[in-house]
Amino acid sequence: MRSLLPTVALFALVPGVSADDPPVVARPDGFKTLVNPACSHCRDEAKRRAADLKPADRVLAWTRGYSDGGAIPVRFFLAPYRVISDSYGVFVYDPDAGYARGFAPSYDFRFHGWRNGVMVMRHKDGTLYSCLTGAAVDGPKKGTRLKPVPTVVSDWGYWLEKYPNAVAYHMFDKYQPVDLPTREDPDSVKSRGKPDPQLKPDELVLGVWTGEAARGYPLSLVERRGILSEDVGGKPLVVLWEPKTRTASAYRPVASQPRKFKAPAPDESGVSKPDEGVPIPPGAAVVPPRKVTLAPEAPAGRFRDAETKSLWDVAGRCVEGELKGWTLDWVDSVQVKWLAWAAEYPAGTVYTDPPPDPTKKVKEVAGTAEFLRLLPKPFAAVKAVDPKARTVTLLADGETEAKTWPVEPDAEVKVGGWWGRLDQIRPGDRVWVWLKLDRKKTPVSVVMLADEVSEFDMHGSLRAKPGDKQRFTPAEVETRRADQKAWLRKRWAEAGLPGTLTFHHVFSGELELSLDHEAMRWGRALAAGDVVHIQADPPIKAVVKAVAPWRERTVVRLVVGELEASELTIGQRLALKMTPPPAAVEDSLYPPDIGRPRSRAERVEWFLASTYCTCGVSKDICTGHFYTLASCNPNGCGMPNHRRDEIGTLIDRGLTDRQIFDELVKESGPLLLRPHLMP
Repeated sequence: MRSLLPTVALFALVPGVSADDPPVVARPDGFKTLVNPACSHCRDEAKRRAADLKPADRVLAWTRGYSDGGAIPVRFFLAPYRVISDSYGVFVYDPDAGYARGFAPSYDFRFHGWRNGVMVMRHKDGTLYSCLTGAAVDGPKKGTRLKPVPTVVSDWGYWLEKYPNAVAYHMFDKYQPVDLPTREDPDSVKSRGKPDPQLKPDELVLGVWTGEAARGYPLSLVERRGILSEDVGGKPLVVLWEPKTRTASAYRPVASQPRKFKAPAPDESGVSKPDEGVPIPPGAAVVPPRKVTLAPEAPAGRFRDAETKSLWDVAGRCVEGELKGWTLDWVDSVQVKWLAWAAEYPAGTVYTDPPPDPTKKVKEVAGTAEFLRLLPKPFAAVKAVDPKARTVTLLADGETEAKTWPVEPDAEVKVGGWWGRLDQIRPGDRVWVWLKLDRKKTPVSVVMLADEVSEFDMHGSLRAKPGDKQRFTPAEVETRRADQKAWLRKRWAEAGLPGTLTFHHVFSGELELSLDHEAMRWGRALAAGDVVHIQADPPIKAVVKAVAPWRERTVVRLVVGELEASELTIGQRLALKMTPPPAAVEDSLYPPDIGRPRSRAERVEWFLASTYCTCGVSKDICTGHFYTLASCNPNGCGMPNHRRDEIGTLIDRGLTDRQIFDELVKESGPLLLRPHLMP
């Protein structure tokens, strides 16, 4: 046991130990500890318990030592036992605090209770240790600290694929899976103190202890970035992320050559003699560690070093290239709920994204050849509306006679800060209207019609007349928008999504329907194989073959039966009836088709067709503000190509679509996600 603990430790550096220590809620008989279970290997246990082990089963994996480390399925071992005292390590699982981890080998630990909302285990000499930090909080060794074992939490399927030779416990029939806890243990909750307000109590962080400082990295930030690099206490540190298994871990960017380690040869207390390992291949010279600089690499979860172009994984192991088999220096780190980490490290810090450089001006790129700049955009009073004939009679500001205008079949009608229908516009309403021009620049029809609430929402202020009193608050707009969204959702469900037939192959029964702007969310929720109906007399049953964005519209390719669509004509206005998607499709930050397989070029264009321009150019001239950035003229405006380059760079860094979307929203703000105009 002597080799398990440092001979001296500075009291100030041991977390969770102070003059006014929180009380321990003891329940030593709460969980039976598993001691020195028989060992096997992952590849063998995968065969033995193939019917029971699931690819998504969470495992606690130790990542260094004999046979590439090992993996412990949580449902079979850690959930029922909570503490495993073994010659490979002392492994703990604390579901209430949201972590699992390991410490140096010993047979002498047992589950004891909770303190600070964190599990406590007891050594046979009477010393109590925090299962999160390894700090001795009471007893003969108080003030010392256990040596951590490099561990990560992963999935069984991932670990078996990457490290089939890793150690596993022999899964005798007596080891049956149990459900993971869904309720917090009352004694764990009872032991908690006042929560730290910097983050939500249940927010997951990667807690990192450098030996001198504690730092919490919110997993939401780690996931968005894929890799974090910074200096902590003057020393470089990298945090890596594997999205497939939602695994994070911290390392020094220093690589050591591969070594072969002996299997444990434990004494009666479970401790083996120190083993420095033998360099691989046998007889190889001892090579000094070397610094590496890591960057994300596609697919996400892999990292390439700048020095040798080798690839690394979240376990800090080189898996391909010149340095294959080399390992990064692990830094004591654990995924854990903030409530537990902050309780044990009250003086720790929280990682946040660095603030933008206030001296760096945001480059605004704007065009000189935008469609919107040409359109007349008068304000007017509505005198009459004929939804069946699709006409509206308007008295424009500054004119003395009203005029009746045809409304384009695919005109954007805005009601209550959302899309609407012409029959919702009433005589007496005040509207903002865009007029289509012919080649002689003569106004001929209406292409956009917005009520006062919608105009206010687009500009953030009423622009009808100078001196007009503002009639709406943002809260009132949100209320009107919510009502209109509910109304239109019901209309879509009953009558279908509006669109235009843009392709019709008479002999193959294949159609392309270009859905209007308003149908972006519902339309892109469709997937190949979905059954829909074209609203005709009688309705035409169709199967979705493909869905793709095109500017602000959504192109749905359909297959119908023989002659079913023979009477349809290109340019015809049609409605597509589909099973309504969940309301979350409309409310989510992310488009419903995010993350679908696409080529690099298709991913770039998907982003431009799914977001709006946020440059500062005003006066209602930028097409990409109201439609999408894909609608901008790249010959007259630098923003589309600027954004293409930006997105391409993020793709090349290995970021997922969600991570890129988060980066863009962070950079550009909420206007990126909806039509708007700059007053």
